[in-house]
Amino acid sequence: MPEEPREQKAGLAVEDTRRPRPAACSAVAEQDAAGRAASRSTVLRPQKSNISDANFPVDAEGRTYHLGTKRGEVANRILSVGSEKRALMLAEYLEPVAPGRGLFMLESSRGFLTITGRYTGAPVSIIVTHMGMANADFVVRENRHAAALHAASSCADADADDYSRGAVVEGEMAIVRLGTCGALQPPAHLGSFVVADPGAILIRRNPDAFTPEGEEGGLVPYTFSRPIPSDPALSLALEQEAVRLLGPEGVCRGLNATADSFYSSQGRRTGWFEDRNETLLADLLCCYPEAVTLEMETAMLLDLARCSRGSIRAAAGVIALADRASNHFLAAERTEQLERATGQACLAALARTPLDDDWGPHNGSGPPVWAS
Repeated sequence: MPEEPREQKAGLAVEDTRRPRPAACSAVAEQDAAGRAASRSTVLRPQKSNISDANFPVDAEGRTYHLGTKRGEVANRILSVGSEKRALMLAEYLEPVAPGRGLFMLESSRGFLTITGRYTGAPVSIIVTHMGMANADFVVRENRHAAALHAASSCADADADDYSRGAVVEGEMAIVRLGTCGALQPPAHLGSFVVADPGAILIRRNPDAFTPEGEEGGLVPYTFSRPIPSDPALSLALEQEAVRLLGPEGVCRGLNATADSFYSSQGRRTGWFEDRNETLLADLLCCYPEAVTLEMETAMLLDLARCSRGSIRAAAGVIALADRASNHFLAAERTEQLERATGQACLAALARTPLDDDWGPHNGSGPPVWAS
């Protein structure tokens, strides 16, 4: 049973972080300072409170509805990962937010874990995004959200600086997704780390195609979007850091395909449902011969960055856990090794990326958590 909160302050329950660690992670945590910082940190859990805005739900503190974070708790450089285990593993490589302190860790009632610290001195946040495009949408929008801009009339006349001012994250942002995927064809193969460059396309299931009217009208059951670009400089930095840690043979780049589901829209066939996806992968490669990976989040991240009024730079790298052609799956031990190496590559790429990320005082909310 988890311990009861030891104290409460500013609407937060403060709890010990005695989370079980994978055995393979324990030795590393005991040996390096970053691991010690993670092990002595505490997890904050926002208390439930009244919501003040139905359009973009926040509470009286400005905490967002799903992530539970407010201004100054999330760094401008964000590493988005799919699972809590991966986030805690990579948090071992972070330095404390400030001398004599641990990492900032907050978990919302919806299960989104945010960990903020430093990597080679640069403030960085690791956020558990979970799976799928909707969760990626929560993470990007709620961190970019500016509490002062609720009214539609003010939003219409605002520029990028206006949107950034008073936001959960102020200034320019860089977001890198570290995920897993299925490899479609060479150069991606089982165990490859694939950078989504030049970007990603989106595969969507078309519900109208499964109606009598859709069948009569010849509607296709799945549609493919046009390519959505990644940030070239951030993608190059990610590729370079991955090559440094894995060697050139373990890293490649190529077009990503993001699906709106794990089963039907990725061409997986199950007997209980009429999915009409028998030729989906072949159709995808016919339309986009350069597609090499298939997963569920990257296109959403890149699309939001493209539409962010120039305030977000985004890139993604994915580990090929499954080979869709051979039907093979990567061993668990090798997966963890790759998660550690590629996670450090993502952190290094973020840390070396220059951003306009100056923070100033705003409505008395104080400095960010990494301020010394």
